[in-house]
Amino acid sequence: MKRYIKILGLALAVVLMTISCEDYLNIPPEADISEEQIFGNYAGFQGYQDKLLNNLVDYGNHGARVTHSIGGEALSPSGQSVFNGNNGVYFYLLSNRGIYCPAESNMFSAGLYSSMWENIRITNICLEKLESGILKEATDDQRKWLKGQALFFRAYYYYEFVRSFGTVPYIDKVQSAEEQDMKRHWTYEKNGNTYKDVQAVFERIVDDLDEAASLLPAVWPNPNIDWGRPTKLAALGFKAKALQYSASPLFNEQATGVLDYNKDLLDRCALACKEAIDLAVSLVGTQPAGMPAVGSDALTPWASMRTVFATVDGTAPGTTEVLFHRKVDRFGAPIVSQSTARNHNHNQLNGQKAAQGSQNFLDKFEMKDGSRYQVSYDTDPARRWADRDNRFKFTFYVHGDVVHTITLNFSTAQSNTDGAMNSNAIRKFLCDNVTKNNPGLSTFSTPLLRMADIYLTYAEAVFESTGSYTVIPAGLTMSAEDAVNIVRARAGQPSVAATLPFYENNPLPNCEELASDPAFRLLYRNERAVEFAYEGVYWFDLRRWKRAHLKDGISLQALRFNVGSGTPRPIVESSVSRADVATYVFKAQHYWMPFDPSLTRFTKDWEQNPGW
Repeated sequence: MKRYIKILGLALAVVLMTISCEDYLNIPPEADISEEQIFGNYAGFQGYQDKLLNNLVDYGNHGARVTHSIGGEALSPSGQSVFNGNNGVYFYLLSNRGIYCPAESNMFSAGLYSSMWENIRITNICLEKLESGILKEATDDQRKWLKGQALFFRAYYYYEFVRSFGTVPYIDKVQSAEEQDMKRHWTYEKNGNTYKDVQAVFERIVDDLDEAASLLPAVWPNPNIDWGRPTKLAALGFKAKALQYSASPLFNEQATGVLDYNKDLLDRCALACKEAIDLAVSLVGTQPAGMPAVGSDALTPWASMRTVFATVDGTAPGTTEVLFHRKVDRFGAPIVSQSTARNHNHNQLNGQKAAQGSQNFLDKFEMKDGSRYQVSYDTDPARRWADRDNRFKFTFYVHGDVVHTITLNFSTAQSNTDGAMNSNAIRKFLCDNVTKNNPGLSTFSTPLLRMADIYLTYAEAVFESTGSYTVIPAGLTMSAEDAVNIVRARAGQPSVAATLPFYENNPLPNCEELASDPAFRLLYRNERAVEFAYEGVYWFDLRRWKRAHLKDGISLQALRFNVGSGTPRPIVESSVSRADVATYVFKAQHYWMPFDPSLTRFTKDWEQNPGW
């Protein structure tokens, strides 16, 4: 049925696409501030553009009970984003609690979905003003930085949006009220190739990121002041990620009808990864004063790893391994113990009913020798939580752990009292020995991209293109195996060669793995899950591989047990068992987020995503 533009009651997202520049400046008439005052000098221009930084969404620090751990990696009580995401209630993530909806506290930015079109308009206003000549008081470098940031953010917000929602128009100018009939489906000609739909969007993203990389500094002149702004390295990193998504089975199928990797895009992805890695390695030693140094591979040494995610001294988390994240400006008790901030953890530690890791996901963490965890180890105290990949205890607290003055009791009875869904607490974003009782100046942040992802993206691109994990393709300098080994070595895990025999014909049960998968594919994908646990990566990976539907209907499990008396309370080993606590739901329509219905009425060619 043909839809027309003149429809009453359009949603905010639609309004944001049609209102004027002055509306975006949000300046009351009595202020009498001119555009020349805002855009005529570098400081004012940068201040206007900085709203793009403020609108960034942290996947685990956005609002009450909000995380993006909705791929079955976590469990939470009802009324939280994890619970509803695991149940496939995606409209809840758009309108109530989720990274897509407006935050419940004004201490957090608007959601990705609600601010998307505002962000795109801001970037286009900035680019238009730079072309107009209104900027008088700025150096050539400052003009380049402003343009580079605008292009970066336009690409970044499209990258965030399209990998959730699929094909959308790529708006590259300030829209007028008469320019509303935009085509959702389109093609893009580039270098003799025709890209369709979602791959067309990714190509425009790549174009913007290429230009941004040529304009942005590799290191900002005042790194402590400008820390958090996009850099040349961030632009190159997201270029690699955009090509990875475009090449992946879900997106390639949408654009070409072929449910497989696109090898041409994989090869371009690998080259983009190499460019980012080479630059990162060349920048080792240029971190801001006081920040932990990275190693020669541009990864944070294990001893400093907590700093990537959390700090306790009033400084922002992060090292130069973190290519991009939302600026942190809240510290102490609110960030540790308020529900709007602490969405991964446990009532005993932060006073909140939050999300815990599902037992299915804990199974992905290998033993120290690289072998895969077996369910039979649940009843073996020497193997259940001990003798595991170092990232296991980095990521989780378990029963009996002592945190400051608290000895954790994760027995079934105490968990029921605490409203906890499983017998662990997610530790990754909490500094050691920090609890609700001694928050200090603690804070945390979820990386939106870090160098470990570039290495593992490289490994996936090379392996899925060549079918070999040992070959070094022409123009590259390492194999897929080499790249995975770099990430595993940091965590202290055995090499790929030593680990692969444990993966041969050995997929984990009740997950996205298949017996037909090559062992190296099982390994690198498992490595991604473990390395990026609770960073908002796993759900996106499941979807782009088009494997998420394999989890539909599986039981998400918890580990239950009774305890005796004493401190710490000893586990009654005969009582240890797994319990099915939730059923994961993922149908065909869940591969794409649903659009708000008002957006599908906005133009004649904007149909709802399938199944919604």
